[in-house]
Amino acid sequence: MVSRFRLHNHRAHGISRAQLGDRMQNGGGIAMTRYAKEKKGLTRRTFLTGAAFTGVATAAAAAGLAGCAPTGAEEVSTDRAGNAAQTSDLAIATVPVAEAGEPARECDYLVIGGGNCGMMSAAHAGSLGLSTILLEKSSVTGGSSVGTEVTMAFSDCKIMQECADDPNVINMSQPTGTYDELYTYFMMHNSWEANAELVSNYVKNNHRQHDFLYEHGAYPMMLLPSLDAPGGGIMYEGQGVGAFEVMQAAAEEYGVEIITSAPATALVVDEAGAVAGALAKIDNESAFVKAKAVFVGTGGFSNNQEMIERYIPGYGTLAWKNDAHLAHDGDGIRMMLGAGAVESDLSLAQPSASSVENVAWDTPIDKAAREPYVWVNAVGKRLGNEKWSVMDVMFKVGIKENDYVYFNVIDSAAVERMASEPLMTSARTVLGSSDPVPDMAEALEQGVSDGTVFKGETIEELAAAAGIDAEGLATTMNAYNKMAKAGEDTEFFKDPAALFPVDQPPFYAFRLIPSWYSTLCGVKINGKIQVVNGQGKPIPGLYAGGLDSGEFFKDNYNHGFSGGCSGYSYFTGFFAADQVKEYIDGLQ
Repeated sequence: MVSRFRLHNHRAHGISRAQLGDRMQNGGGIAMTRYAKEKKGLTRRTFLTGAAFTGVATAAAAAGLAGCAPTGAEEVSTDRAGNAAQTSDLAIATVPVAEAGEPARECDYLVIGGGNCGMMSAAHAGSLGLSTILLEKSSVTGGSSVGTEVTMAFSDCKIMQECADDPNVINMSQPTGTYDELYTYFMMHNSWEANAELVSNYVKNNHRQHDFLYEHGAYPMMLLPSLDAPGGGIMYEGQGVGAFEVMQAAAEEYGVEIITSAPATALVVDEAGAVAGALAKIDNESAFVKAKAVFVGTGGFSNNQEMIERYIPGYGTLAWKNDAHLAHDGDGIRMMLGAGAVESDLSLAQPSASSVENVAWDTPIDKAAREPYVWVNAVGKRLGNEKWSVMDVMFKVGIKENDYVYFNVIDSAAVERMASEPLMTSARTVLGSSDPVPDMAEALEQGVSDGTVFKGETIEELAAAAGIDAEGLATTMNAYNKMAKAGEDTEFFKDPAALFPVDQPPFYAFRLIPSWYSTLCGVKINGKIQVVNGQGKPIPGLYAGGLDSGEFFKDNYNHGFSGGCSGYSYFTGFFAADQVKEYIDGLQ
């Protein structure tokens, strides 16, 4: 075991503490991700090239749902938009243990999925003395760890307590709230719809997975506050990849058998309906892996086009830091549905800032489109306070519109302002730089030529070009400009520092759609990470975590509570191992 008191000198890696702080303030997300990739390096076991992963995902998408075997009578459910959905056509039928054949392998605990939550679960299970096998469908492990930046943490973890004074760790953290404050904040931001026991267990046990990583050699690069929550976060050395490598090393240390290129194809159940393992392709042959309990953490369905069109239509494309290179095709969710699980808000996705279609992330047009000028819908009506602090605002503004779009209107004065002054949006929340963009005018004119930016010498011409109701837009702009010149937004109370008249031709407009990082929810689980059936009862021997599980994020993801997605994945994996140990001990 590696000592947790190990110190690391970033200057030895060619970057100073001050430089790290500057990068965090000025677009730390992308800067630090690039730094991690350049300096830390990505091992073969934790990263596969986009082309190779895309091949796996494309094959899965081509297969679509054709291979799904319906289980029982069709049950009609609805998504959050009220659209009817046939859940049974997604389900992959379970296989009775009597028909599974002789076990090729046996273990106490079978983990399906080798990403953040799966590897964390396998490592902790190994440390608890459970014989554990991990199946990963891709040729390498790692999953979404390559896109993980900050991971949520609270003041009760050892890293926050013992590393805060290390001069080699960038420390912008602050004391986090009490359990009561953390619980209340998170429940409020989920409209009190999240599973109360699950949230409570997360808050009380969040420190344990971080302590596990720390005690096995993980060390922080930065300690951070949340944007508007009583929480905090840790950016590990090497970021998500670095933390993942510690998990995998721990799993190997504790004797976990990790099998890659081994997709699970169906869950196996015994005569009483308890999950007793899974069928998998191992060495290109079907094999029964017998287990006393199974954990599913396969990363959601970001690359299953049919499921995307069913559950999150209109959400636009995956954003930067996306799942496009991963084989996240919903197979874990579908296998659990076959075992009697039920869906949990599959119509949610982890939001990114809204984007202009066919425009690359963090380019001049992308930046200009996010600036807080005048946001309107297709009838020209202003949508609210445009000065946002977290990217969720842009996402939710977009998805509330009938056709999932809205427009940002600017003028030539705004173009000159963006070319010479820092941008008004927070670089930290868009993962890019707030520096002025000297070539903004040229970039916008190129966008007009390419069809990604709309232009008009008058508001009426702009409306015609963009497809906005001209009368409605003119009325809105007149009212807005009067308030801007008076220095007070009496309608939606925008910060006066971002309140500028938009009255200098030519005018430009951007059509924005909500982009997203990943799907967010899978099947329903309870507070003990157990998968539950339609009656709310646990399915014996079946556990799920990360993006394959639900009941934690109920009102979309909240970026003000930074690091929630990876924090939840770490927690569900770690805490599930505790529950499995208790379950297996009870079988004896």
